[in-house]
Amino acid sequence: MTKGRERTFWLIWALAFPLFLYFFIDRITMMSHDQTIALSAFALLIVIVSLFPIRIKNTSLIPLHGIALAVFLQFGLLIEMAVTQLALFTALLTLRLTKRELYRVPFNSLIFMVVSLSSAGVFYLLGGTTGSLERLTLMNEIIPTLGYALTFFVSNHVIIYLSMKYVASREGVSFWDEGLKWEAISAIMIIPVGLTLTVLYQQIGFVAILLMGIPFISVSLILRQYHNTETTNDLLKEVSAFGYQVNESLTVNGIISLFYKHVRAIFPADRIYLYDKIQGRLQVNPLCEEEGALPEGDGISMEVLRREASSHFDSRKQWLHIESRKNLPDTQSILSVPVMRNNSIVGVVTLTSERKKAFEKRHAMILEFMANYMAVAAQNARSYEKKKRESERCALTGLYNFRFFENLLVEKYDLQTTDCRQFAIILLDLDRFKRVNDTFGHHSGNVVLCQVADVLKKHVGDRGTVARYGGEEFVILIDNTDVSFAHSLAETLRTSLEVHRFKVENDLDEGRQAYIQVTASIGVAGKTNPDESAMGVLRNADRAMYTGAKQKGRNRVANFHSCEVTS
Repeated sequence: MTKGRERTFWLIWALAFPLFLYFFIDRITMMSHDQTIALSAFALLIVIVSLFPIRIKNTSLIPLHGIALAVFLQFGLLIEMAVTQLALFTALLTLRLTKRELYRVPFNSLIFMVVSLSSAGVFYLLGGTTGSLERLTLMNEIIPTLGYALTFFVSNHVIIYLSMKYVASREGVSFWDEGLKWEAISAIMIIPVGLTLTVLYQQIGFVAILLMGIPFISVSLILRQYHNTETTNDLLKEVSAFGYQVNESLTVNGIISLFYKHVRAIFPADRIYLYDKIQGRLQVNPLCEEEGALPEGDGISMEVLRREASSHFDSRKQWLHIESRKNLPDTQSILSVPVMRNNSIVGVVTLTSERKKAFEKRHAMILEFMANYMAVAAQNARSYEKKKRESERCALTGLYNFRFFENLLVEKYDLQTTDCRQFAIILLDLDRFKRVNDTFGHHSGNVVLCQVADVLKKHVGDRGTVARYGGEEFVILIDNTDVSFAHSLAETLRTSLEVHRFKVENDLDEGRQAYIQVTASIGVAGKTNPDESAMGVLRNADRAMYTGAKQKGRNRVANFHSCEVTS
C-alpha cells in the first residue's frame, strides 16, 4: 500500500473511531450492573478466541462470528462493534506488526466497522430487533438473524478482497481463495454455537456465557488444529511436487530457480539467502537472488554450518548476540537450515522476514526437505552436465566432437522437415601434419592442434559452430548463409593459419622451443537443393577439400559445385 493511502486511512480512522467511542461510552453508561458483568464476560470470551487466529499465508482469520451474533442480539450494534474491535486489536497485538504494517490497525478497524454496519443494516431491514432477550422469540427473529450472519460472512470477505486487490494493490489476490473456505467452515461451526448461547442466555443468564465459553474456545482450537494439519499436508504435497520437478530439471540453474520459486510460494520470507560450503567455509551461491547476501555468510548461517542444525528465531532480540543488526537490516524472524547431501553438510539456506514470529516450527522441517532435494538434484545435474560435456567435446581441443556435430546437423536440418534455411559447411584439413608429429613429437602435434582450434574459434566466433572432425581435420557449420559468405570466411581462416606462428617444444631434441608454419586445405559446400540432406552437404565439403584443394596443391579453398580454387 502506498504511503498516501496509508495516511488517508489513518485520517479517516482518526475521525471515525473517536466518534464511535463517544456513542459507545454513551451507550455503556446506560447499562445495568448485570448487563455490564455479562458484557465483560462476552468481551473476555472474544479476547480468548482472538488469541488463537487461524493463519492463512499472510492473513489471519478470527472465528468470532458466533460471539458477535450473540452480543449483537443482546446489546445491539454499538456494543457488537466494540467487541469486534476489541477482538481485532487483540489479534493484531499477537501478530506484533512491524512499522510497515501498522497501517493494518486503521485499515482493518474500518473494515470491521463497515462489516458490522452492513450486517446490522440487513438485520434491521428484515424486521429484526435487539435488546432485552425477554422480548425475543427465536422463530420471529430467525430470518433477520440468518440475514445478519450471511451478510457478516459475505461482506467481510468481499470488502477484504476489494481492499486487498484495489486499495492495497496486492498481486495474486483471488476471491475464491483458501481464506473464503475457512471463513465458511468457521461460520458453519461457530454460528450455531452463537445461537445456542443466545437462547441459553435468555434462559439462565450469565451462567450461559461460562457454559458456552468452553465450546467456543474448543471449536476455535479444533479449527486451528485442523487447519494446521491441512496446511502441513498441503506443504508436504508442495514439497513432493517440488521434488518431482527438480528431478525432471537437468540444469543446475533450473533447479535453483525452481527452489526459489517454491520457497517464495510456501514461506512468508522477505529474503532468501543461499550459501555453499567450500573448503569448510560459507560462500554465497553464484545463483543467489538476494543482492545483500554477505560473500562469506552471515553469523547465523555460519552458526548453522558449525552446529549442522537448524536455527529459528522469532524476533531480533533472540539473534542479536550472534549477528549484528547492520548485516541483516529490517529483519526480525529468521529460519536457517543446513543443506545436506550424503549425510554431509554442503551449504546453508537462510530465510528472513521483517515480521516477528513469521516462521513456524514445521517450516524448518519443510525447508530442510526442500534444501536436501535441491542439493541431491543439483549434484545429479552437475554429473549429467559433466558427462554431457565429455560426450560432446573433444578432450584435447575443447571443441565439439564429430558425434555432436553430426547429431546437430541431423536434428537441425534433416528432422525439421519444414525448415528450409540455407547453411554452409567448411571442412578443413591441416597440410602434411604427419611431418609435425614426426619432427617434433606427438605432444607438440597436440599443442599445435589446440592452437589451431583457438585460431578457428577466434575468427568464427558466434557466427558458426566449430568442431574437431577427427585427427587433424576440423569442420564448421555456418547457419543462415550461402556459399559465398562461407567461402570468404574459409579464406580468412586459411590466411590466418598461414601467417600464424605456432610455438612448439621439440620433444625429440631436448624440448627446445621452435616456431613452425602450418597451412590448411579447405572445402566449402552449401545446401542448394531442398531435397539434399545435411550429411550430404558435409560429404560435398569433404569432396571439395580433397579434389579441389588437396589434389591441386594444398593451402587452398575450394567450393564443391564450381570447384573454384583460390590460393
